[in-house]
Amino acid sequence: MKKILFPLLLLLCVFSCQKEGSLFEEEAIQSKPITLKSFETTSNYSEREILEINMRWTAYIAGSVLRDNLDAKLEIAALLQNGNRVIRLNQLLENNTAFADAFRNQTNFYFIEGRPSHDKTRPNPPPQGINGGGHSSLTGLFISYILNQQCIELYFPKSMNYTGNYTITTTGHSMNPLENFNDGIIRYYDPLLGTTTGSEGDNVYSTTHNVIVTNAYVNNYDNIIIARPYRNFDEPINDTNCSYTQYNDIQDFKDFLDY
Repeated sequence: MKKILFPLLLLLCVFSCQKEGSLFEEEAIQSKPITLKSFETTSNYSEREILEINMRWTAYIAGSVLRDNLDAKLEIAALLQNGNRVIRLNQLLENNTAFADAFRNQTNFYFIEGRPSHDKTRPNPPPQGINGGGHSSLTGLFISYILNQQCIELYFPKSMNYTGNYTITTTGHSMNPLENFNDGIIRYYDPLLGTTTGSEGDNVYSTTHNVIVTNAYVNNYDNIIIARPYRNFDEPINDTNCSYTQYNDIQDFKDFLDY
């Protein structure tokens, strides 16, 4: 009996070590900083795919800010009064606001420092097709793209409610005209992640997982943030033409996941 038991215990020990190693490897991959190569224009994605990828990252970082920063929450709440559900990025990022400062800091955390490490799931792939704009840093390149090269707004179907152990779900507008859903990420409270705030702020209590955001999902969940393009023929933002005639197969961006 002892001859059988010892090999069995040895096998279980080896399997346990391999599994633990895989978990550490997965966490290391999720926390790895994004390199400049990730921002170069690539033939692997079309222009509309690049826009969708970068909108998913925009909403994701906005959700991280609103999970962590009280002043940013108050600013968003003020802009979402009287039934308003849409905020354009230039309102948030071109002014001296707590949201703008926190958005840039969180972008640095994700793109350069590879943290917050407790965010196990992040948009995949990393931002694409971003170059130029007179910026050498990843953060500057990304913000220049979403703010100066595109016309993007944040849509909050049900506004925001921070009561209790709330969740925040983020996604971007699908650039496929036949789709009214998209990959998203839910950020939720997890008390097992820690009991002190530390250098990463209150966000140490939250973690992230993949979801599919559909109309049914929007009906059943609160605190959803959707980054989407908007057309503005009369008032270009920073000389950027917001007509998006190249995407005329999408008649109205406002129809996507409309609530």
